[in-house]
Amino acid sequence: MLVKGYSILGKRFGAARAFHSSRIGLNLAIKGYDNESITLRIDNETVNFTNIFLRDACDLPGSVDPNHKQKKHSTAQISTGLKIEEEPRVVKKGNEEALRILWSQPNSTHESEYTKDFLLKYSNKANIRNSIFFDKEQVPWDRVNVSKLPDVLHFGYDQYFSQEGFSKVLADVNRYGISFVSNIPDPALNIKTQELSESNVGDWPIAKLARKFGYIKETFYGTLFDVKNKDEAENIAYTDTFLPLHMDLLYYESPPGLQFLHFIKNSTEGGESMFADGFAIARKVKEQDPEAYDALKKVLITYRYENNGHYYYHKRPLVVEETSWETLDYASGIIKEVNYSPPFQGHFEYGIHGDKPKESALFKLFLRGYLLFESLANQEQNQLSLKVPAGVCVIFDNRRILHSRKSFSSSNGGQRWLMGCYVDGDSFRSRLRTND
Repeated sequence: MLVKGYSILGKRFGAARAFHSSRIGLNLAIKGYDNESITLRIDNETVNFTNIFLRDACDLPGSVDPNHKQKKHSTAQISTGLKIEEEPRVVKKGNEEALRILWSQPNSTHESEYTKDFLLKYSNKANIRNSIFFDKEQVPWDRVNVSKLPDVLHFGYDQYFSQEGFSKVLADVNRYGISFVSNIPDPALNIKTQELSESNVGDWPIAKLARKFGYIKETFYGTLFDVKNKDEAENIAYTDTFLPLHMDLLYYESPPGLQFLHFIKNSTEGGESMFADGFAIARKVKEQDPEAYDALKKVLITYRYENNGHYYYHKRPLVVEETSWETLDYASGIIKEVNYSPPFQGHFEYGIHGDKPKESALFKLFLRGYLLFESLANQEQNQLSLKVPAGVCVIFDNRRILHSRKSFSSSNGGQRWLMGCYVDGDSFRSRLRTND
């Protein structure tokens, strides 16, 4: 993968051997090396790599099996007595330059090659992150006309299964957290999908849509699940009452990344769907009250589901920022996930004792931020509200997008039937990285 943009890692070893210009390639050059590291010039910038990193990263057949793509060594094994056996070279591989190194360890040698693209990718942390995560492409809803999203982020069912169509939907879900697929066949007209069972899951249109992203995440609701109004419902979503903004399954250790909702029938009075961008709202909280925002990252909210023979429990903060790339200036403050689901919130376990002043003070800040977040989320200008037509599937990021539904009535003889399923965020990001 070609990675654009890089900066100087900026470390040299005084004992490194110097090279003459005859050993310098056009865009890739060796400036010096020793038994700890090698210093390169890549397009007029200086980068230093440790020998352990380079040897461990070798992906030639002697290091990585070409079939199952798994490493043949552990990092500990290759770190013992590792040396550069002879002068490294810049070689031509077709039209591309590469670095070739012969390594030695007690009783063995190993040759490795590293393309310029690889060396660029790992020349700094920003390049590494940009090659595997795509949050820099995300567009917060406060920068767009939210009411236009269903028209802009829309594709037909048949087109969805083309490479061009799926690529657009994939990009839309990453950028905006949501996408719409229309003209979905009515499963009621297919003899194979008259009634949902585990044996016919693959025949339902929603399963075909979801499996383009990855495997379907099975939960205690099943692989696929019906959303219909019913008596003595085990979930508020299965009633006709107002369903406030929330996210699904936050009481799971690993909540699903994507949710798919296929509107099979939606002719009742009311029942409009509402969506809000949790990332954009969290950023507004940070802008308006940084102190309260910081508390939203620290105080853990209890989420639980205790019903119908199930007891799920997990604690998480309302806002989770990316922390594994703290050294990157641009990564500071990147929101990784939002966790907001009042209907499934359990009892607080922090800030509940008045004789603990530090906890009480932080909890008051948390409440201030929570109130602001909730107030912003419920403002109409921050929401997408629409009556989703039958034959449309909404695909949205369950770690970013809040969703809700207004109350509805079937007094007009109308029907409301949705089918849903989940896909893990890992599968979604895998498709982003591999999609051509």
